[in-house]
Amino acid sequence: MSEIEQRLQELTNAVLAGKAEEARQSTYAALARGSTTNEVLDALLEAVNILVDLYDVGEYDRSKLTTAENAVNSCLQVVEDRLVKSERRFNLKATVGPVGMKGGGLLALALSAILRSIGFQATCLGKTQTALELLRNSEELGVDLVIPLLADDEIEAQLRTFVEEMDRGGFRSKFEVIPIAPDLADTVQMPITTARNSSEAISKATEWALKRHSARKGE
Repeated sequence: MSEIEQRLQELTNAVLAGKAEEARQSTYAALARGSTTNEVLDALLEAVNILVDLYDVGEYDRSKLTTAENAVNSCLQVVEDRLVKSERRFNLKATVGPVGMKGGGLLALALSAILRSIGFQATCLGKTQTALELLRNSEELGVDLVIPLLADDEIEAQLRTFVEEMDRGGFRSKFEVIPIAPDLADTVQMPITTARNSSEAISKATEWALKRHSARKGE
């Protein structure tokens, strides 16, 4: 394991343990040894995904989730200046927010930071809310992209309800929506783009933004 990989692993471990100061120092150390912002955020996301899974199955309680969030924020404070520089690349606004997902606020925090690093002006709507609330809050912010985090219980029904709310409120014409729908079967067809995990959502959001950015330049 290289020294950079070791520092990034220390960051992941610090977030898992909810140790804010260790997370901060590990972030500084990784960057000092040549780690990129994206590598730091990937290490952060690795920890967050583990924490959300543990919380979902009842092996992690709310108080530990709070200390983990403090550790995540400590890391993000270190890279904030870098995120400010990168977030206007696409000139597109995005929101990320949980709709019934346990521990979704923590995941929304990490994903919004990653979106900022790749070029979005992203806002974390961390409080769990209904589909309509997320859509309305996103509309008020004048966003171009919304990434809802759906719970993995009865995921197909949740997704269909979300689409119904989009259509009922006329939101489909206002912004792109890429829900993260864990364990959605490959055979399920939806009239919107979906992602099965965080990495797929980031990939699809980037692809969409590049196409949008290219189209704007060609106008």
